[in-house]
Amino acid sequence: MKVVGFVGSPRKNGNTDVLVQQALDGASESGADVEKFYINDMDFKGCQGCNYCREVDACKLNDEMEKAYDALRNADGFVFGSPIYFFQFTGQMRQFIDRCFALINPDFTPRIDAGKKAVIVGAQGNPEPDAFKSTFDEFSQVLQMFGMDVKGTFVDSGHHVPGGVKENTELMAQVKTAGNQLFE
Repeated sequence: MKVVGFVGSPRKNGNTDVLVQQALDGASESGADVEKFYINDMDFKGCQGCNYCREVDACKLNDEMEKAYDALRNADGFVFGSPIYFFQFTGQMRQFIDRCFALINPDFTPRIDAGKKAVIVGAQGNPEPDAFKSTFDEFSQVLQMFGMDVKGTFVDSGHHVPGGVKENTELMAQVKTAGNQLFE
């Protein structure tokens, strides 16, 4: 099995990155091959709204999103992570999601195989755990549109310092278990 993590945070070793890695470590312990993409390091433009992908099973922009498309087509499981920036996922993650429009047919059926497994992780400075629940729920619906089985959403609340999530040992254990049990 192959599991790919997508980190939508610009902070390497930040709370979101730590959570994505924790889930990937759990998947690796279960025998999965893992890979991680830092969306912020990828060189790609936002969706141009040209509708080229409606006519052709490809995006007109030939950039590093092609690597992500290959991963989304070929991997068996995913860990998607984004912190909350100003009430929403980061701009990097939003741009990534928008570009995934190229993986949808004109009738809104997915161009990737259904049944892939996914875990969503995130971090927010707001100490109220459900403050941005709707943002994570909305993303879960996007993944379900792609035919993915979302196994869980795990959000760290109240930490601002990069790596502060490690203090939340209960959440860290839950995320590792989710990665470990992704295919159960």
